[in-house]
Order: sequence, then C-alpha cells, then structure tokens
Amino acid sequence: METESPATLVTPAVAELVALGAAMAANNPEAFQRHNYRLHKLGVAREDRIQAVNIALQVKMAPHRGLVEMAEEYLMGGAEPEGGGCGGDCQCGGEAETCCGDEACGCGH
Repeated sequence: METESPATLVTPAVAELVALGAAMAANNPEAFQRHNYRLHKLGVAREDRIQAVNIALQVKMAPHRGLVEMAEEYLMGGAEPEGGGCGGDCQCGGEAETCCGDEACGCGH
C-alpha cells in the first residue's frame, strides 16, 4: 500500500528566502542582490524579505552578543575576579598565581 508523500514546504519562494538569509550571513552583496531580485519577481512581500534578513542577522550576531556580554561582565561588572586576576580560570592553562600578570599569558591579568 502506497501512501501519499506530504507536500514539500520548500517552494521556490522559500528556497530564495533561505538563500537571501544565507547571502546576508555570508556578507555576499552580489548574492543578496540576486536573491532579492528573484524574490521580488516571485511576488514575495517586502516584509517577508525583511524577516528573512532579520533572522539571518540574529543568527550571525549570536556569537558577537555572547562576546560582548562576557566583556561587559568582566569590564563593567565592577568586581575583580577572586584569586588575584584570573580567579583560577587562566586561559593559558596555568594556575592563576603563576600565569596572571604575565603579558604573554593572554588572559589579560
């Protein structure tokens, strides 16, 4: 007994929306222009294209937001880490007492 396969959600317009977002995330202006033009020709609303771009930007900016939040916590939090400098979490792999304060360490303390 053969069952009907469900209709695909990936229409040509959806594929172009995905490609538009990928072009945005990849910093590729030529691809962005090409896919935006195709979406316009397919009759896809400007609001849908804007939403695809906004989703791509949210995904692309997630690592940046995390880094900014970490920097704010370290630099704007007002409190110095315990244990003198790194708080025992030295990025060079050594102990806080032995590596913090060494400019070559890279941990910033």
